[in-house]
Amino acid sequence: MRAHSLSLGGLQVSWDDPADGQAELTLVGELDNLSAPVLRQVLAGIDSGGGHDVTIDMDELRFVDSSGINELVTAWRRSRQQGGTLTVRNATEAVRRLLEMTGVADMLAPPS
Repeated sequence: MRAHSLSLGGLQVSWDDPADGQAELTLVGELDNLSAPVLRQVLAGIDSGGGHDVTIDMDELRFVDSSGINELVTAWRRSRQQGGTLTVRNATEAVRRLLEMTGVADMLAPPS
């Protein structure tokens, strides 16, 4: 069970307090124009708490639009500027295709 959860629109974000500079988020639902601010808020809180290596689990994320992609790329850039990382994992086929079509898959979900 996650220690924290925040929802807005069709998105639920769950996460534990960062430990040893590591944080993992789980996204459930849809990351779009309405719900992107909740992800931004959670990531800002993690950044201020010292968690700079962030993994986002997208196993239950059904949809992402351009606002969601923009939020992920912005968070990735911010993490890199602070010397950290931001990666996504377990993207569904539809979400993975969108990441590939927009050219951000290699940045956000590098092959392991």
